[in-house]
Amino acid sequence: MSGNGASSGFGDDWLKFAGIKIFYDGGMTLKTALMRDVYPDSHDNYHGIAQQTPDRLKQLVSICNRYGWRVGVHVVGDLGIDQVLDALESADKEKSIRDRRFVLIHASLIRPEQMERAHNLGVRIDFQNVFLWDKAATVERFLGRATADRAVPTRTLIAKMGLDSLGAGTDFPVNPINPFLNMYIMVTRKDPNGNVFGAAEAVTREQALRLYTSAASRYTFDEARKGTIEPGKLADIVVLSADYMAVPEEQIKDIKADLTLVGGKVVFQR
Repeated sequence: MSGNGASSGFGDDWLKFAGIKIFYDGGMTLKTALMRDVYPDSHDNYHGIAQQTPDRLKQLVSICNRYGWRVGVHVVGDLGIDQVLDALESADKEKSIRDRRFVLIHASLIRPEQMERAHNLGVRIDFQNVFLWDKAATVERFLGRATADRAVPTRTLIAKMGLDSLGAGTDFPVNPINPFLNMYIMVTRKDPNGNVFGAAEAVTREQALRLYTSAASRYTFDEARKGTIEPGKLADIVVLSADYMAVPEEQIKDIKADLTLVGGKVVFQR
């Protein structure tokens, strides 16, 4: 907490301010993600939509940075990511953001060279593979198969940035909240019809699990308190209906929580 009031990190284990979220572009299935390339069916040089100008984004990020707020920017398309990284680099010149874990939220169509720019700034990428579950076919229809295949490029992100700079989530209620469905998609890259999108971007079960736990805990600087089961950390534990690491791949999405403990107390029992 700063002398000027609350800022990032203010709160407790149950509720705290992580940062300020800024919307920049739209989404893949709304045809509003801001793209370097013209949309395939566009007749008017349409690249998607930015919610504000690049200069306005720079101003907002700069103000947040000046007053101790961590920034997460909703951005999906590759042109949008270019402009968000420009804003973050501009803010970093004024006051370093390198150890403050600013975030690209979604970054679904990020390119390898953009991953390197983000990593050099100490910026996290927190993404949602579960978009592919019921939306990959729509992305294919709007943006083409190659774009659908490179959406949420998880394996490349790990290779370029390392697990600790990443985290997985769901973006509920836009997507299903079930973590086992999301981890199934990370491992298989399959939609409900069994179609595989971007097989080369599939990751291992352990990587998927870490993206949901030990890596994700770093989102809120909580890696010393959460994310793994070990002495000195919060006793938040789940008992599952099946062994996530051993069941056949197709059964990962069907795993259920049988018992949940939070702080060592049973809070759910199926």
